[in-house]
Amino acid sequence: MHEDEKNLEKWKEAIEKQEIPKASLENAILKGFQGAKEKRAKQMVRKRGLWTIVAAAVLMLTFITSIRVSPVFANAIASIPGMSVIVDMIQDNKGLQMAIENEHYQAIGVSGESKSFKVTLEGLITDENGLIIFSSAAQKNSNQIQFSSVRVLDQNGVPISKNGSYSFNYPELTHTAELEFETKIPTDELLIEYTFSKDEEEASETIQIPFKIELKPIKKEQYIINETVEVKGQKIHIRSITIGSLKTAIEVEYDAENTMKIFGFEDLRLEDEKGEVWTSIQNGVTARGSDNPNVMTYYLQSNYFRQTDHLTLKFNKLMAMDREDAFIIIDTDKKEIIRQPKDKRFSNLAVNGRLVTIELQREAGYHHDPFSEYMDAKGKKLTSVTGTFSYTDDDNIKLGFEMPNEAYTNPLRLPLTYYPSYITGDISIQIK
Repeated sequence: MHEDEKNLEKWKEAIEKQEIPKASLENAILKGFQGAKEKRAKQMVRKRGLWTIVAAAVLMLTFITSIRVSPVFANAIASIPGMSVIVDMIQDNKGLQMAIENEHYQAIGVSGESKSFKVTLEGLITDENGLIIFSSAAQKNSNQIQFSSVRVLDQNGVPISKNGSYSFNYPELTHTAELEFETKIPTDELLIEYTFSKDEEEASETIQIPFKIELKPIKKEQYIINETVEVKGQKIHIRSITIGSLKTAIEVEYDAENTMKIFGFEDLRLEDEKGEVWTSIQNGVTARGSDNPNVMTYYLQSNYFRQTDHLTLKFNKLMAMDREDAFIIIDTDKKEIIRQPKDKRFSNLAVNGRLVTIELQREAGYHHDPFSEYMDAKGKKLTSVTGTFSYTDDDNIKLGFEMPNEAYTNPLRLPLTYYPSYITGDISIQIK
């Protein structure tokens, strides 16, 4: 078997064995998973010669049709420049695949260079007021410089994008960025700006690539639901569902009188009359908060390009726990866990200078950092300098955060934002 075919077969086997991540997998963890995958079929295009290219294309098409994508999608991307990069980025997003099937993808293929990197803007998909940009990169030297951020500028160099999320995957050096605008998608000439930096320093290199959005405008579909459901005595109000070409937004309000803190949904999904299901986004923003702490917006893959007669919102499992248990208290001077949830999953608190580490006994499918903020005994909010997330030999999660170089009073209170505690029900809401 040819070496390229062996690599493809290994990757195919890995994909088939891979457990699909839960709805709320952290973006940071996803980036780590992506970075650990084997080099993919895009390596094949380095070959020379017409017959080699034809053989590689046939092999690529065969491979594409075997990794959870439709034949329609495979045919659609066969004619797109940089197709291997696109497959690499959206293999787990059925909504984006359907956008490409329906020719709502703009191939660009323009490159820009800095001292350390060459970046190619491969293409984009738009929504009514947002877009997803696909890029690839090549590192030109061994400088210890990494991708930092991306934004869209107008012709005068003024930033016009907001609410950006992005991931830069190593070692593949592929990149996705989802950006939103204050108004509808601009149609003027624009610039995308990639920033690279070393550690936490200011930007040391930038690359700007001109582009213009040429796709047809998209109008989102909104359904006002205003229906309240109940799971184990906890009331959940589904406000609305908005379906765009990039994602579906589910706006949810948790009852302020709920006795449990609900961290999120484990299996929120849309299902049509044929039983086809659209689940959470696997690589990107999965949820967003609001000014109201009880209101959240959750994002699913989009079914915008699928004609459906009936559509149902369903979920069966929520991550939740009693409010009185939803925090831990630690003393960094005494190196003690003073209080934690009743099941006592936290252990091995250690303090080394300003670095605090603690372990969490996890369950299968749980991959979250349970903390997002903490405060001292006087209510002073503290922000960690850096954070770490890893697994121990016995498959516990080891969490670390560096305390800021400022005075604080022990003990510290750490509210939980995720925790392996669940409630179940059987909820089904007819959308149309």
